[in-house]
Amino acid sequence: MLGKQSPQNALFQYVNLEDLIPENHLLRRIDRALDLSFLRPMVEPLYVSEGRPSIDPEVAFRAMLLGYLFNLNDHRLHQELTMHAGYRWFCRLDFNDPVPDRSTLIKTRERWAKAGLLDSILAQIVQQCIERGLVQGDTLAIDGTQIPARAAVNSLERIGTVLQMEESDSDEDDDEPPSSPPRQAGNPDFHGERFSNATHRSKTDPDARLYRKGKGKETRLSYLGHYVADVPSGVILAAEATLATGDAETQVGRRLLAQVQQQLPHPSQRRKLAADKGYAEKNFLKETIELGFDPHIALQKEEEEPIPTWKRRTFSLDRLRRRKLKVQWAKARNTVRQLNRQPITAYVRHLRKRIEHLFAEGKEWHGLDRARGRRLWRIQIQTRMTAITQNLKRMAHFLHRHSPAGEGAGWFNMTGQSLWPPNQLSVSFQRAEI
Repeated sequence: MLGKQSPQNALFQYVNLEDLIPENHLLRRIDRALDLSFLRPMVEPLYVSEGRPSIDPEVAFRAMLLGYLFNLNDHRLHQELTMHAGYRWFCRLDFNDPVPDRSTLIKTRERWAKAGLLDSILAQIVQQCIERGLVQGDTLAIDGTQIPARAAVNSLERIGTVLQMEESDSDEDDDEPPSSPPRQAGNPDFHGERFSNATHRSKTDPDARLYRKGKGKETRLSYLGHYVADVPSGVILAAEATLATGDAETQVGRRLLAQVQQQLPHPSQRRKLAADKGYAEKNFLKETIELGFDPHIALQKEEEEPIPTWKRRTFSLDRLRRRKLKVQWAKARNTVRQLNRQPITAYVRHLRKRIEHLFAEGKEWHGLDRARGRRLWRIQIQTRMTAITQNLKRMAHFLHRHSPAGEGAGWFNMTGQSLWPPNQLSVSFQRAEI
């Protein structure tokens, strides 16, 4: 007999949210791994002791996390949070609890970011990964990626005000036809006009810069995102966003590595560092070696260079400093060349691709393929929240599998399958899935 469902609108329905979430669901795994006991004391100085109570900081952070975990913008997040039982359960909201307003979440997120709390939250999550045995800390990788800005090239206009010519009293000037007004943003005329970061700015997003990743690539208004990751576990130890400039990767890389070295256990331990040729810059090599890293970076010339010497002494302090720097730069490059001769170098360079997988995961599943907002500080929010989301996924799958540190720890896809064979030289790469 063919059945038919008859709609029955019961006046009261008793539903337990706990029963609606599958035991092996991603949200339940992340909820088990997520420890936000540090959050309330961290944000408490931003609020006064009197007045209207604010939104619970844990509820606000969990809602923000959902937006990056499932790549939902603020409008879509508010809609899904209203009707999605799993999202309500994750945010500790019952069916009868009001959903936080969209503008409240936006202002809370921006307020925390301007106070530097997102950096502290990321550091706390990384510390939890270290304490739980997920992070090994002996092999790191650093890299940057291009984040297209929310601005078109035709929004570019010249920097500064256009000086208007004063009218002349001569008859010849009166007979001259009026000159055409300067081009404005939104009115493109690309014939014969040259664009560069030195002469033009986007009216839509003044912080966006013209940038291309390499020769033959498209030049776009962009930002740069930077990661420092622990290779075996896939945990992002530090994340930053900067303007898209040619030396941004090496400049921010030195600062991030110094920060990571102090956060990891045994700060005096020497660690292997994998990076591409873009980091083969003299000051970067010199400072990373001084910090305690062994950079395995390919150089243009693999043969060792002679250490510079001078026949004449100098009594100029500036010249003496330059000479010492040249000696240090040459020694740093020779040190890298000696490291590159070791058998493990090919393996470490092979592992460098792992950090590119992190960028691919962030762009495919968590919205890092394009800027969510405008201005640099909003891109920094996006980069750090994406890193926090990816770290929580790593930690959730690590705890779900109950893997001890060093044995299968790290590189899990969204189904919990291990992607990391530490005892094999030939590593098979698989695509992370959600």
